[in-house]
Amino acid sequence: MAQHLIELLGLNLGLAVLSNVKNKLTVFFLKLPYLLYLIIILILVCFIFSYFLKDKPNVIVFDRFFFNSLKFTFIQAILSTLISIIIGFLIGICLYLSRIKIKLISVVLNFFFIAPVIFVSYGVIFIHGSNGLIQSFLNKVGINFSYSIFGFVGILYVTSYFNISLSANYFFRKLINIPENYLKLLQANNVSFYQALKYYLRPIFQNNIIVLCSIVLIFCISNFTIIYIFANSPFLSTLELVIYQKISFEANIYAAIVYGLIQAFIVILLLSPLLKISNNFQMLSLKKTENYKIYKSNLLSTSFLIIMSIYFFSPCLMIFKGLSSFNLDLLISYNAIKSFLSSLSVATISLLLSLLISLSSLYFARKLFEDNSRFKKLMLFSIFILCFVPAISLSSIIFMINIKLDFYFNNFWIVSIINSCLLIPIIFLFLLPKFMDNNIYEKSKILQFGINPLIRIFKIDLIKFKKDLILISSACFVLSMGDLTSVTIFNSSEFKTVPFFISQLYSSYRYDDAFFIMSIYVIFIISLLYIVSLMVHRDATLR
Repeated sequence: MAQHLIELLGLNLGLAVLSNVKNKLTVFFLKLPYLLYLIIILILVCFIFSYFLKDKPNVIVFDRFFFNSLKFTFIQAILSTLISIIIGFLIGICLYLSRIKIKLISVVLNFFFIAPVIFVSYGVIFIHGSNGLIQSFLNKVGINFSYSIFGFVGILYVTSYFNISLSANYFFRKLINIPENYLKLLQANNVSFYQALKYYLRPIFQNNIIVLCSIVLIFCISNFTIIYIFANSPFLSTLELVIYQKISFEANIYAAIVYGLIQAFIVILLLSPLLKISNNFQMLSLKKTENYKIYKSNLLSTSFLIIMSIYFFSPCLMIFKGLSSFNLDLLISYNAIKSFLSSLSVATISLLLSLLISLSSLYFARKLFEDNSRFKKLMLFSIFILCFVPAISLSSIIFMINIKLDFYFNNFWIVSIINSCLLIPIIFLFLLPKFMDNNIYEKSKILQFGINPLIRIFKIDLIKFKKDLILISSACFVLSMGDLTSVTIFNSSEFKTVPFFISQLYSSYRYDDAFFIMSIYVIFIISLLYIVSLMVHRDATLR
């Protein structure tokens, strides 16, 4: 009997040891994508230091043109941020007072935030350009008035377009998440909406407002595509455009890297509030459910909402113009098909790489938080660092590395890697609150029974957050397809994405062809997002 008991205890001990070894191996492989990502970041940092220590050429880079570009970068970014926050606040209020469904509001605001920059830019030109709809109408009615959308006004117009959507979404979510009891208390005391905003709801808006301003300011600084299209003068160059010019026209890689590091350092300083405020992630994960309302829209709010709807939807008129110029030969041409396939391939690879590293990073971050490790802030910073590095700056560094490696990497993989680097923080920030918001009882059971980490992340986490994962994946896929920044540097006759192909058509004065390809491109994106939303809604209905 004693011998049998000893054998049974030995068997259980052996199984426990085997299970522990298995769990450790699983943990290692779950951490491996993040560790490889961290190694790449360290390699980039080491390369930068070694480059400046060994290969520093004797070239003067801080000239008057640089300082003018630096000044204009901040002027247009600060003005665009102020416009975006103020108008976004007003739109958020008007949307809250309206009777429009919350789900529809969310879909529209999210689409205008992730819409391809080149689509909005050329859409604005189609409306406000010298041969645009407004100018054509003025000519027909005999009004001699002309203006140019190219220049400072156009840059502010399009840069604010995307960030107004972000700001409006933020303020709108704040309003719809006001507790019902709080609203009933305001109603019982006959508090008007203006009084509520001024005295009682102001603390709600002020929470995380610094974070919102920081994010919007960074987006306004990192607007290479907009500057690339609308800057009609050397005096309207930003740091990003100067970096592009140094690489593409002057082959001055040293100056490009210096400017890129300066831009990244400035962005790090501006985004420092994100690292200090502990609850800033919640601004990305507020609920969007129908709620109790005590205030109704009025004529002023309705009129303002109509005006802003025209502002947002007017670029979409270009779709009708493009379809009216249907060109089957262009659509089935080698360049068009090749560009569509390149965009789809880049977006797919970028999304897969960013998802793999993001999920690995999320698992590692949660483990550090559960263990209350002192390295958790360092780990978060390693992910956020890519938020701080604009795409054009990262492109200039990788361009030099590829030169050192005798152009070992082809342009397709470079663009895919750069896109994935920029998508990782987006996915990480969006899913982080959901990974951290596990039920305490469930978490304690998981830790108590020592469930396999692989089972936890795939059988519990991803099932629980499948809807959110699908939504953020579709958004990142669209963002990766519509990016033009890195492609302007890394392109060839065999590799060009749809945005770059459209840009080439427009630069060659083939406006109708550019609008046609753009319309097909945008219709494809809208259809993709619509199908994804249907899948998510159907899955939620079945549940």
